[in-house]
Order: sequence, then structure tokens, then C-alpha cells
Amino acid sequence: MNRFTRNALQGFTIVELLIVIVVIGILSAATITTYNGVQTSAHNIKIISGVDQFRQATELYKALEGHYPQTTREIDNESIAMACLGTGYPGGFCGKVTGVDTYEDSAFNTELAKAATGSAISVTNLSVGPESFTGAVYGIDVVDSSRSPTGYARTIQYALRGKNTPCKLPGAWIYEVQNNPPVTACEIILESVPAR
Repeated sequence: MNRFTRNALQGFTIVELLIVIVVIGILSAATITTYNGVQTSAHNIKIISGVDQFRQATELYKALEGHYPQTTREIDNESIAMACLGTGYPGGFCGKVTGVDTYEDSAFNTELAKAATGSAISVTNLSVGPESFTGAVYGIDVVDSSRSPTGYARTIQYALRGKNTPCKLPGAWIYEVQNNPPVTACEIILESVPAR
């Protein structure tokens, strides 16, 4: 038996197998991390794009009608008067804002349809502290007094995956960050409204 035949019959050593396993593990971890990053980025782009379209629709409505569209809760003089942006949310529910469950509002959607219509921005629910968002919400909410002298404003609010993720829309600012899982809540103040 020559030297080459004997080595061919011995196979891999344990050290060689361990090296192969470690390399496969590293490649798997890198692939999973990249995949999760792509998913997060795609989700955030979808939210930002959808919110921007609805923001433009509310501005167009204001240009046509002279005021922003009102939600049914606003007409009913509720302090927190939010509604989902778009339709098609699971069970019509799109989040919890300032302790109030937020749902689709058919009267609001009919009014906004004068400028544009749209479907649910997302069906993935993201919790940020005591609030949660599936897509985005619109309406009157309590805001920081440095943002509105009355403490109330007409807002658009949404959440993005990742800690301190840039809100990326004109006038949008981060108002809440959660570490685990990492989520960033963003808010656009459209106008100050009287205290409710």
C-alpha cells in the first residue's frame, strides 16, 4: 500500500470536522443576520412609504376642503380621537395610542377618499412601551407641550423596527424607543388643536 492510498482511507480528523462545523455555523449566522436586516429594512420602507402617501393625502384634503379630515371620535369630542390610516387591518384594529384602542373609521375614510384611498400599511403589530401600531394612525392625541402649546395636536403616528431608527419623513420625530424587541415610534404633528 502506498502513502496516498493509506491517507485516503483514514478520512477526516476530528479537528478538520470541527473546523468545517465552525465555518458552516459562521456562514449560517451571517446569512440569518443579513436576512433579518433585509426584512427589517423592507418593513420600514413599506411603513414610511405608506405613511408618506397618507400624509400627502391629508395635505391634499386640507388644500381642497380648507381643513384636515376629522375622525368620528373627533366629531364626538373624544380627547383621544385616532383612526387607522387605510383599510384592511385584521379585525379593523391598528393599534393602541395613549391607552385607547384604535380602529378603522369608515366616515373618516370616506372623507379622506376625496383626496386618495389606500389599504392597510402593514399587518404586523409593533409594540412600543404602552402603545402599539399596525401600520399607522391619524387623529388628535396628547403630545409633548414643547410640540404644541395646548398639549394636543393632530398627528400621524407609526412604528419602525430597530432602536432609534430614523423616521425619514419631513417633520417626523422619534417620541418613544423600546429596546427589546428594538422598536422606534415616530410622530408627525400636522397642527396644534385646542385642549380637549
